Amino acid sequence: MNIEKILKEKQNRVTPERIAIFNFLETKHIFTYSDIMENFKNIARASIFRTLNLFLALWVIRKIDIWENIMTYELNDETHHHEHMKCNSCNSIITFHSENICKKIFEEAKNMWFKIKSHNIWIVGTCKDCL
Repeated sequence: MNIEKILKEKQNRVTPERIAIFNFLETKHIFTYSDIMENFKNIARASIFRTLNLFLALWVIRKIDIWENIMTYELNDETHHHEHMKCNSCNSIITFHSENICKKIFEEAKNMWFKIKSHNIWIVGTCKDCL
């Protein structure tokens, strides 16, 4: 994903802070606002918050509701689409490829004349180590 190209195409400024935050996010699977704050103590909280909101609006990242009361995000990588399972016992996150599931969801939406803008599947249960 080329963040500079995305920002320019949507007429947003390319700043060193936005590039640095994006480069950091590329190294993470799942991240929180706090993760970014801890890594970028030299960037104002408001700038980080605005950057996250911009990346959400540009579909660079997506929200995923894995933990209660903690907003979690991941890069919106269409070349490697996956979903998540969360273990209630150890809180581990397991990813799984969901191409077949998503294909079915999009087919059903199309049949119902519904255009999906975003979707998120996460399954809660118990992992093999905790069974």
